[in-house]
Amino acid sequence: MTSVAAGGATAQTVLADPAFQALKTLVIDTTGMAFYRDKNQDLAQILAARMMETASTSCAAYLERLRDGQHEMDALVAELTIGETYFFRHKEQFDALRDIILPEVIERNRPLRRLRIWSAGCATGPEPYSIAIMLEREFGARIADWHVTVLGTDINQKFLARARDGRYDSWAFRAMPDDIRAACFTRHGNQWQINPEYKRFVKFQYHNLITGTFPSIVDNIAGFDIIICRNVIIYFSPETIERLIPCFHASLNDTGWLVMGHAEPNQHLFRDFRTVNTDGAVLYQRVDGYRPPTVLLSSEIAPPSATKSPSAVLPRLAALDVRRPDPPQASPRRGQATRLAPPRVVPQASHPVPAAGSDSVGTIRRLADQGQWDAAAAACDALLASTPLDAWSHFYRAMIHEQVGEAAECEKALRRAIYLDRKLVLPHYHLGLFLLRGDDMAAAAKAFRNVQDLLRGMSDELSVADGDKITVGQMREAVDMHLKLIGGGS
Repeated sequence: MTSVAAGGATAQTVLADPAFQALKTLVIDTTGMAFYRDKNQDLAQILAARMMETASTSCAAYLERLRDGQHEMDALVAELTIGETYFFRHKEQFDALRDIILPEVIERNRPLRRLRIWSAGCATGPEPYSIAIMLEREFGARIADWHVTVLGTDINQKFLARARDGRYDSWAFRAMPDDIRAACFTRHGNQWQINPEYKRFVKFQYHNLITGTFPSIVDNIAGFDIIICRNVIIYFSPETIERLIPCFHASLNDTGWLVMGHAEPNQHLFRDFRTVNTDGAVLYQRVDGYRPPTVLLSSEIAPPSATKSPSAVLPRLAALDVRRPDPPQASPRRGQATRLAPPRVVPQASHPVPAAGSDSVGTIRRLADQGQWDAAAAACDALLASTPLDAWSHFYRAMIHEQVGEAAECEKALRRAIYLDRKLVLPHYHLGLFLLRGDDMAAAAKAFRNVQDLLRGMSDELSVADGDKITVGQMREAVDMHLKLIGGGS
C-alpha cells in the first residue's frame, strides 16, 4: 500500500495509491459529479489537501474516514463543488421568467394564493435572491397576501451558510446596476447585505440530488410551480441525468415550469415536457397527458412577446419599485436514491412509522408529493379522525399546513406530534425550522438542541425514522449548522 510521505499527501502520491480508484468511485457515486471522471489530477489535488487536513496516511485510510460519517464527506464536497455565481445570471432566462412564466403561474394560482419555487443547486444564494427581488419589485402588489416560498438547496453546507447570511462581495453584482443594488442591499464594509424584505420568503436547506429522494413532502421537496436547476446537471453522467429529469417532472404541479441552464437543452431528455422556445431561453412545462410530437410543431414554439421590452431585465426592475407590504400579523448539490442507484440498506432509528394505517399514510404522502394539498389534507384529516393520538398523523398534517401557508395550524400540529411522542426527531427538527422562519431564535435553538439530544449516541449511518433516507449524520450536521448561524452553539 502506498503511504503518504512525511511531507504530506500530494496529487502524485494520491494518483499512485492503489485505493485511488475506489476513492474516486465513492466520490462520484455520492455526489454524481461525473465531471471528475476524466480529471484525475484535479480530483487528486483536492483529495491530497483533505488527506493532509485529516492526517490520513493513504487513500484507503481516507476512504474509511469518508465511510465512517457524513462530516468529512461534507468537507470534501465543499472543496469539490463550484460556487461561482452572480445575481441575475443569464438575463434572457430571467426575462422569460418575468414575461412568460411568472405571469402565467400567478394568474393560475390566483384562487389559491400560493407560489412555490425551487432553486436546485443554489450555491451561495444569488439565484433564489434574484428571484425574490424580481417577485417583490415586479409582482409585489399581485402577491401581497400570498404564501410564497423560494427554496434554495445545495449539497455544499458552507455555501448554504453563506446563502443564509446573505452577504456578497461586489463581484457578485457584476450584472446588476448600482441603483438596484443600493435599493435591495445595505453596504457593510466591502460587502453588501441583502435587505430583510427580500429575504423573508427565501429558505435554504441541504439536499443532494443523487442520494436524496424527491418528490418528498417530509424533505419539503414537492409540489412546485417552478423549478430552476441551471448549470448543475452538466457535472453528472448521462445515465444519472436520464434518471434525474423524471424526478423534476414528478416534483412539479401540473402545468408547472422547469428552467435548465443554457448548456442543457436536449429534446430527448425533456420529451415528457412541453417545450417552449423564447429569445435566448428554452423552457419546459409539465402538462399532464402531454405527448411529444414526432416533429416539433410550430405551435410548440412560443412567438416573441409583443410587450417584451428590448431593454435588460435589471433596468426595468429599476423603473418598477412595487414593494410588497408586510403580511398581516394574524398569519404568523442534487436525484433519487431508489431511482438513480441501487438502494442502500440503511438501518433504521428506533421510531419507525407504525404499521397501522400505513396505507393511509402512503396515500397522504403520495398526494402531498404530487402537490395535491387539498386532497392530502382531506386524507390526513380522515386518518386523524380514526387515530387521533398518532403522532405521525399530526406531523404530516403539520407539513401540509406549512405548504398552504397555515402557519398557526402548522405550529399546533407539530407541537401536538411532539406531545404525543417526544422521541420523534422530525417534529422537533421541523418545529425548529418553523420557529427560525419566525425569527424566534431562542425557541428555535431549543428545538434544535432537542434534536441533538435525541440523536446523541446514534450512529451517523442510521436513517432518521421515515426520513426519506435522511441519515442521523446528515440531520446532525444540519442542526449544528442552524445552531451556529443563530448563535445557539453546537
